[in-house]
Amino acid sequence: MVGIRSADRHFFDRSAVIYRVNSVSHLLYGILAGVVLSAAQESPGLAIRPVIYAMDEEAARAMKSAPVILLAEVAEVTLPGDVRLVEKPPEAGGPMTPTIPLHLARIRANVWLTIRGPVRTSVEFYSWVWASGKHGGPRLFNPVPGSSHVIFLRQDGGYLHTVGDYPSYDIEVRSRLVPALLSAWHSSHERAGDPLTDLIASRFRAEFDNLSAAQLDAEFSGHSTIPKEYYLRDLPDLVRLAGPFFVVTQLDNICRESTNRFGRIAACTVTAGEFPGRCLAYRLAQEAGPEEIESSFATGAFSSCEAQTKALIRDLRSDDLPLRGFYGWNITAEHRREAMRVYASAMDSEFHRAACEVAARMPEARDIEECSVARQR
Repeated sequence: MVGIRSADRHFFDRSAVIYRVNSVSHLLYGILAGVVLSAAQESPGLAIRPVIYAMDEEAARAMKSAPVILLAEVAEVTLPGDVRLVEKPPEAGGPMTPTIPLHLARIRANVWLTIRGPVRTSVEFYSWVWASGKHGGPRLFNPVPGSSHVIFLRQDGGYLHTVGDYPSYDIEVRSRLVPALLSAWHSSHERAGDPLTDLIASRFRAEFDNLSAAQLDAEFSGHSTIPKEYYLRDLPDLVRLAGPFFVVTQLDNICRESTNRFGRIAACTVTAGEFPGRCLAYRLAQEAGPEEIESSFATGAFSSCEAQTKALIRDLRSDDLPLRGFYGWNITAEHRREAMRVYASAMDSEFHRAACEVAARMPEARDIEECSVARQR
């Protein structure tokens, strides 16, 4: 962009496209432009635009395509004082208001693992965070010093910025799991593919391969309203990022095959409680360690699960497909196919058969391999 003084207008030749610019004016313009650019660079509150995605699918795409993905421990958080009132799509959840106040946070973190991007030992990045009291909606990014997260970053106005700001665009990792996760990641020989799915597989191994009897007992006894259920804290975030079929496959495999029986018990209760057609997992949990699982619980949970499954099979066969739990209301053909893979991979034979009957009538799912391979227990 070049400025033209009014006195120089007659020197503009339309055929030759020549500008004559006073050298002093040109120099002053350059200095002024440099000052403006410098000021913008020094003001992240002006340079960084808050981002809210209305749909989980959009959020997942932004996270998957992030140029910088790190496992890091938050060291310091400061709020410079920048506040923006941002329009909030109703689909984003949380307060039923058209706008919400977001506060810019500058976050410094120590990097445990670089999953994508330049290898580094520390990072400084920004995120617009909710800082206005009670929320009552989806999980928010909560960068408390000492907490560990998988963070997804991109450049915005010369600064590293989380790919989204509201509600959450990270994966929380409990501090006790970090050493086991790093060990599982570095010992894995399966990282020829997508690093994110490899990371999530390592995250499951960290959770279940090293689970002790004391940790399992503490987890069970800590949930009096739902006794003897293991709570996988970041399950919705993992499903959003990797998809339900990848997640349930990981859980099923651990439930069946883990060498750590306490991990098997935990994984079996999660997959039976969270995914359809897996009542058998309660039986497998009981077999893994009857002294840790009360017989009355396993029997009751199995019976309750079977009753619910019969109703779900009726819904499946009547084409009333209960898919919304995986993807919200935005059900695409790709979503329906993956949901049918979750159903057809069920441990329970009757549910598996019903799912494959339905899949055979769906153009997007009639060729899924879960209905064409020999069944495994």
